[in-house]
Amino acid sequence: MRLNIGVPSTTVRSLAAVISVIMIFGITLGLTIPLIAIVLDSQGHSSGAIGLHASVQFLGIMLASPITPRLLVAVGASRLMILSMIAMALIFFTFTVFTGFMPWLLLRLLLGGVEGIIFISAETWINQVVPTARRGRAIGIYGTLLAVGVATGPLLLELTGVEGAVPFLTGGVLTIIPLVILLFALNIAPHVRKSSRRSPWKMAKTVPVAVASVMLFGFLDAAAFGLLPIYGLSLDFSPLASARLVTCLILGGVVFQYPLGWLADHTDYRRLLVTCAAIAATAMLTTPLTSDLAVLFYGSIFITGGMIGGFWIIPLVVFGENFKGYELASINSTAAILYGMGSVVGPSLLGFAMIVSPHGLMVAMAGPTIVLVFFGITQLPRPPRSA
Repeated sequence: MRLNIGVPSTTVRSLAAVISVIMIFGITLGLTIPLIAIVLDSQGHSSGAIGLHASVQFLGIMLASPITPRLLVAVGASRLMILSMIAMALIFFTFTVFTGFMPWLLLRLLLGGVEGIIFISAETWINQVVPTARRGRAIGIYGTLLAVGVATGPLLLELTGVEGAVPFLTGGVLTIIPLVILLFALNIAPHVRKSSRRSPWKMAKTVPVAVASVMLFGFLDAAAFGLLPIYGLSLDFSPLASARLVTCLILGGVVFQYPLGWLADHTDYRRLLVTCAAIAATAMLTTPLTSDLAVLFYGSIFITGGMIGGFWIIPLVVFGENFKGYELASINSTAAILYGMGSVVGPSLLGFAMIVSPHGLMVAMAGPTIVLVFFGITQLPRPPRSA
């Protein structure tokens, strides 16, 4: 996918740098999440303990988010990402030195913190440099390539295996690659200056539908990634077919990111989010009715993944349109906190829903999605009254 989206060449180079970095970052993210879960399972830890381990990573994102705007002001976007990538590589290498549940718990907390800094820095960078008229498309490209990276990560495990130090060393080496790109981007990265005293939570109240959708994205995304394979197994799918459900979800995100970004450039974001939520809820509620019809069943998961991705991409466009500089970094950090909260709560609550019925997962996912539909409708701009 080309980055030539009708913007100046310097902007294109700046976008190419940060998006290339985030794609490679996505590969390492997609590599480590299943890797750590598989290794812990092989060591005999319970699914509950493994879920707790994963939650700590999102807790790290939440803890690092409030300080990231100040770090962006003090260090700059490109330098902060360079330092974060170096820290991430060191964490990967440390996984091979200190093993065991508790040491890895601490390392995973640190890993989540670094990931949060990288995400907020990248999203602030992109929104700072891209012109308003092209913002949705640029963020759509960013989301697409990040999703491609995350989808590629698990495939690397087939080459590295899941035993020993090799997969962690691979993640560390991959993390070093973006440093070269970032070093060439030092002069074209945006500067963030502290220019506002507004509370980020007060800023969040000015775009309530966008903020709510980010939290819902964390709630649904983390639960779907963690529980879809279990959902497939409970329906007597083979392990391979169950794993394909996650692949199908990711592919939906890959395919729909750019079209949703384009639509965000051309329509009211609240109407777009309401539409995404309505389609997503319909697809979720369709899955129990189509579990014996493979094409329709996988199609419902595919559409669900695409629409859920909109709960993240569209708010990024909204934040860039409404906030600049330090305020933009602050609202991005607030969104990251809400994403982390949703990600911690989602898998636990939706896991309980599956106790009643395997289909409880998708039905329970549809519940808050429908709430977003009605909340979004209440926030739609009202037509002017005729005189």
